[in-house]
Amino acid sequence: MDRLQRSGVQGKLGPQLNKEQDAEYWYAKAGKDGNLAPQRKLADEKPKGESVDYGTLLKTWTQTANPPQKKR
Repeated sequence: MDRLQRSGVQGKLGPQLNKEQDAEYWYAKAGKDGNLAPQRKLADEKPKGESVDYGTLLKTWTQTANPPQKKR
């Protein structure tokens, strides 16, 4: 969008971007205006991924799975 604005290809109909602001500015503005967004990120928003050995994974699946019983 910035490149379109700087090039002026679309004239008055092109994008008009606001000045770049830090995140705190937008958080304060949202609070002042009574909006819910944007919000600060939570400390535990996305936990770090965990690698599990495939063999261990298969063992847990077979131990916890309840396969359907054959009808007699």
